[in-house]
Amino acid sequence: MGCSLSCRSSSCGVKNMIRVVHLNGLVQDFDHPVSVSEVTGTDRPPKQFLCTPAQLLSDCSQLGLQPDTILQAGHIYFLLPYSTLQSDVSHVSLASIGRKLTAKAKSTKPNSSTQPASTPLWPSPDSGLVSCRAQRLSRMRPWKPVLDTIRDKSFNRRSESDLQEGNLVQNV
Repeated sequence: MGCSLSCRSSSCGVKNMIRVVHLNGLVQDFDHPVSVSEVTGTDRPPKQFLCTPAQLLSDCSQLGLQPDTILQAGHIYFLLPYSTLQSDVSHVSLASIGRKLTAKAKSTKPNSSTQPASTPLWPSPDSGLVSCRAQRLSRMRPWKPVLDTIRDKSFNRRSESDLQEGNLVQNV
């Protein structure tokens, strides 16, 4: 079982554009060379990082591009908050995020409205549902127990097992 993401210009249909996809679904197109620091802003410490689809799936200790890196035309980049890198986030969840963001990049036409999606592709830290476990639980069906009938026993009466034990003790 595997996952692959393509970030080549032929896959997203935008050959001379730099495409940056935000976690909330916002797609930004740049037709001129731009650096990572121009996209992420000048926050210190930075709250977001920019990465390629391949970096999102890798096991590298340093995820994201260096601030002085110039983005290449015809590629897709993801702008993600550092909260998506929590320790309980699995590779499957990251692959799912990458797949959704890549699909959003491919489905958005250049120079079209780049409004964020009505529902975010990943919960924001403010929503309180940052962990993958919380996201999975929200999509699961409610749990319904299967219950058997319980017979009430009187405290005055002995059960069949008590009577059988009594007969065994008397016979010995």
